[in-house]
Amino acid sequence: WLKSFLPQGPEELRLRSCRPRPNLAMSVVVTTASIGGQGCDEDRTQQEGAVSPVAVMEDPKKPKTVGFRNYEDSEFQDRVHRTYYNIQTLQTVESDIAKLSSYRQLDKAVMSVDHMMQFLDTIIDESDPDNDLPQSYHAYQTAESVLSRYFLDRHDLQKLSRVPLETFFSSKEWASLPAQAQRMYQGRTLSSHLPHITDWSWFPLVGLIHDLGKVCMEEGFGSMPQWSGVGDTFVLGCDFDPSNIFSEKSFYAMNPDSKCRAFQGKYGMYKPKCGFNQVLMSFGHDEYLALVLEGHASDVQQLKDAGEPVPCKTLPPEAIYMVRFHSFYPWHTPRGEGRGYTHLASEEDWRLLPLLKALQKSDLYSKTKDLPPIEELEAFYGKLIREHFLPQLRW
Repeated sequence: WLKSFLPQGPEELRLRSCRPRPNLAMSVVVTTASIGGQGCDEDRTQQEGAVSPVAVMEDPKKPKTVGFRNYEDSEFQDRVHRTYYNIQTLQTVESDIAKLSSYRQLDKAVMSVDHMMQFLDTIIDESDPDNDLPQSYHAYQTAESVLSRYFLDRHDLQKLSRVPLETFFSSKEWASLPAQAQRMYQGRTLSSHLPHITDWSWFPLVGLIHDLGKVCMEEGFGSMPQWSGVGDTFVLGCDFDPSNIFSEKSFYAMNPDSKCRAFQGKYGMYKPKCGFNQVLMSFGHDEYLALVLEGHASDVQQLKDAGEPVPCKTLPPEAIYMVRFHSFYPWHTPRGEGRGYTHLASEEDWRLLPLLKALQKSDLYSKTKDLPPIEELEAFYGKLIREHFLPQLRW
């Protein structure tokens, strides 16, 4: 259905030359766009008069929450609260379609994955309550966590260790899974659950690059405000599910889409069990990188058909799925209100849920102050990049 909104047919790509290599000694904080939409022309008119949320007041008598994804009293609570207010009030079907139409052109740059990694260190994710470390550090942390959790030998990436799928879920989560999903997962590992995948070397690579789409907030890559680049994603065009973070604050009630009749009800403009690949997700770094990876796959196929040299390995569709939905927390790792959007999930979404859970555990629980030796890791991951990617990609 989405194709009817987007331009069709081949279009000439206007690819910009690469910017100079950024100075990694500097860490530039990307400021949050104002509540009124200043700095984002497309939403300025419709959002004029929007009210800034009240600053979060901490109760000194209340014990501090300990753990990751602390959205109650973290060190960065005010900026996180402000960012999610913007996400849930400003992300709309209309603006999302416009962003997709722009970013699917892949006309921002032609650049290598290695070079693009350098841009991550100019970005601070203001939706993250856990830390404000440079993004490239977290990229290597996540990749290393994937290796340590799911592989017996970092030099043999064909095989995974035998981690039961049941361990990806808490006991409460497991008990709440549909019986069909429990039967699908019980007694299985990732390898036995997805036996058609015989080479898993792409998995730590996905951990490394999963946040590369955050460059959409950089000048030259769209200059998206924080609320359209980071944070948990949710389905647009239907009711806002209570499993979403901060749903109890009713931020979404101030979103124009909440007043649109076509988007009312839990199905809104969708059909039951249509599948998440058929819905419109709030736009962010997940979708941008997924579009880049799909474009790369298409380019590789065209080169292959023309008899040109191509990388020796490719990313499977499961890898792009993981990238596209890794921030879809109300689905893969909900908070308190049960798993969200199950009425839209297809059998394929249930089949791939363990993959999202596996990446989530490495993404979240790698956030420690013990930074990996990045210089030593560059050679290891550089080899993986060369095996899976062309020297330059369209962004």
